[in-house]
Amino acid sequence: MAETSAHGPLQGVRVLDLSWGIAGPITTMLLADSGADVTRIESPHGDPVRDEVAYRVWNRGKRSAVVDLTDPLQRWAFMRQAATADVLVESFEPGVTARLGIDAAQLSVLNPRLIHCSITGYGPDGPDAHRPALDSLVAARTGLQWDQRGRTGTSLTLIAGAPVPLDGLDVPELPASRLAQEGPAFLRSTWASLGAAYLAGVGIAGALRAREVTGRGEQVSTSLLQGAMAAAGPTWMRAEHVDAPGFWMWVTDRRAPEGLFECADGRWIHFWTIRPTLVLEAAEADVLPIEGEKDDMRSGVRIGMEAEDLVVLHHYHPLLAAAFRKFPSDQWMAFGAARNLGIMRVRSPEEALNDQALLDQGCVVESVDPQVGPIRHVGKLLEFSASPAAVRGPAPRLGGHTRDFLTVSPGPAAETGPHTGGALDGPLAGITVLDLGLGVAGPWGARVLADLGATVIKVHAPHDGYWTRTSMAMATNWGKRSIAVDLKSAEGRELLEQLISRADVLAHNMRPGAAERLGIGYEQLRERYPALIYSHTRGFEDGPRSLLPGTDQTANALAGTEYEDGACATGAPPVWSRVNVGDTGNGFLWATAVMQALYHRERTGLGQRVGTSIINACLLTTSFAYARVDGEPVDRPRVDARQRGLSALHGLYRLADDEWACIAVLREREWPELCAALGAPDLVQDQRFGTSPARRTHDGELRAELEPLFARLSTAELGEAFDKRHLPYEISSRTFAAELFDDPEIARRSWIASAQVPGVGLLEQPARLVEFARHVPPAVSGPCQAGQHTREILAELGLPQDEINRLIEQRVVVAQ
Repeated sequence: MAETSAHGPLQGVRVLDLSWGIAGPITTMLLADSGADVTRIESPHGDPVRDEVAYRVWNRGKRSAVVDLTDPLQRWAFMRQAATADVLVESFEPGVTARLGIDAAQLSVLNPRLIHCSITGYGPDGPDAHRPALDSLVAARTGLQWDQRGRTGTSLTLIAGAPVPLDGLDVPELPASRLAQEGPAFLRSTWASLGAAYLAGVGIAGALRAREVTGRGEQVSTSLLQGAMAAAGPTWMRAEHVDAPGFWMWVTDRRAPEGLFECADGRWIHFWTIRPTLVLEAAEADVLPIEGEKDDMRSGVRIGMEAEDLVVLHHYHPLLAAAFRKFPSDQWMAFGAARNLGIMRVRSPEEALNDQALLDQGCVVESVDPQVGPIRHVGKLLEFSASPAAVRGPAPRLGGHTRDFLTVSPGPAAETGPHTGGALDGPLAGITVLDLGLGVAGPWGARVLADLGATVIKVHAPHDGYWTRTSMAMATNWGKRSIAVDLKSAEGRELLEQLISRADVLAHNMRPGAAERLGIGYEQLRERYPALIYSHTRGFEDGPRSLLPGTDQTANALAGTEYEDGACATGAPPVWSRVNVGDTGNGFLWATAVMQALYHRERTGLGQRVGTSIINACLLTTSFAYARVDGEPVDRPRVDARQRGLSALHGLYRLADDEWACIAVLREREWPELCAALGAPDLVQDQRFGTSPARRTHDGELRAELEPLFARLSTAELGEAFDKRHLPYEISSRTFAAELFDDPEIARRSWIASAQVPGVGLLEQPARLVEFARHVPPAVSGPCQAGQHTREILAELGLPQDEINRLIEQRVVVAQ
């Protein structure tokens, strides 16, 4: 049996991609990179939201066929392909697939092995099912446009209706926080769609693994609403006692400095975590001393995450701002690298795509697009030692494979091994995961696996009790059991070895070399456990930055997210969105890689090492951009300096009652309807706005004309005028996160997990946000505390009670 395959873990998997927009194309792009044969089915009527720049990236490695599913002959050809396909991904409005005869129920009769993945706006039914499924409108309706700029007191206090910690705090000048800017923020990043893409990806991977066990296909479903809940997951929690010791954290508070500082050259850097001592000492010199004492995470000023630490942070912010303004950004980056500090320059996506280290890693690649020539764009984001992923070519020409699709008979369906035919308690039932992850980026992936039915054992350090009481740690540890072990002791390592011998998956995000020093590096384990799936994730590429502190903030700075969301091209400061998928995106990616590797193991018997990084997740966030190799600029949609939208017809407007409307008037036929709705029919005749190209040219003037028209309308008046004309819009909700936990539709769908947690009381958080019709996972248990299950896990290993007591007494393990 071959030890490696150059075709990816999904080699032989055939995918029909009937999606549009953002989430579906990204989902199928990742499937193609992992070796799946993806054919994009295009409508002859076009894609109403086609982004020509982004689609060159998201459709790379796929085939393209233009198929009219209302034409009997073409529909027959499509059904012939569907009869042997493995996966179908669609993003139709609910009800459309049933009318076309290609819904999951009908296709499962034709092909019982098919995995049918549906990505809707708000789910298959319910009062919002037919609301427009556009990312910006979902971000408005779900309140992400308020959450991503940050809430005073964080979302935790808003949701709980609790007092704001340190209410009335005097906040220093924070240019990157835009504290004086009113209203919600329209960012370039598409959090709801990215969340939905991650959910669809883990759903499909889990269903493929379950099919190898049972032989049966699956109906997988998620939505942009669920994607928004996933993106906001670590911050959208309802706690009975927000003031429980250690629970509340200032990180996402709008009043909190993000660690963004302008340097002497006018460039911005992101300094995270904020450890001021070495920076302030170095800035006293006339020449920045690059080499010197390294940060050891113990000495100097340490700023915690509790409310009173926000005051300390405010004290140091102006001092740090003055220090960073003294020297240029490249010197500060060199200083950070030499001193073990997280200091990274805020870059544009194009700068990131020209980073040689990322090109060497393969997370940025160069391809020759058939229409625009050589370009650079996001590359492979999942890493497999036995079945490497790869970008398999540029995006095809529209309809370039239509003839073959309609006339060539598909090959036979892929063979499966012995199977049970029954339903599982989740697609990962029977899989045991050891989670040695740190922070959020590591444990989040194991939380995703727990949501899908895996048995997850969280291996804590003896001193982790403080961390596991925080809201951030609780967000990552639902559905897990915890054992707290001293891995620096020989007996502790022996216990870990016993746990590994029973595990299917081991996952960690330690810095390079740390696992090897504990004796649990991949090469140290692979001979003893050849079927083990070993996941190791990083902050950055496996290259020059691999030993540096890797965080959500610094990776977003390097990838271009903060540059784009802050509209830095206009001269505005960068923005670190309080809702984002950097750390959690890393978790979703490694969970997807693990499940694809489990699918591969079911077919080959082979384990392997998988990996990804936080910067890979951030590059996916900015994957809407590509860079021309010749350096010629690429015109693409950007937000304005005030973060009001991508254009005058796609963005935010203030209304008469101080609410904000988000509109997405993207079709040509909608322009005169908009003018009529606003009581301004003369605008239709204005030569500046008569055509779509003219409106783009005069976009600023158009917004200036529209703002006072919107300002005359109340929320009710706007709704009546827009609904009457079927114009896409939403009111940007200030309160969605608070209302979510009492929404009967959300409760009906079981999208909220709840548990009693010591000190915190009743804790609720979004969970199980991708749904399975056959292999339904059980409800997840509450977040584990460090050592909560130590005794029972040791008993399962066969240790007698007196031996367990001895290990506890000698602090080899800690038990609650």
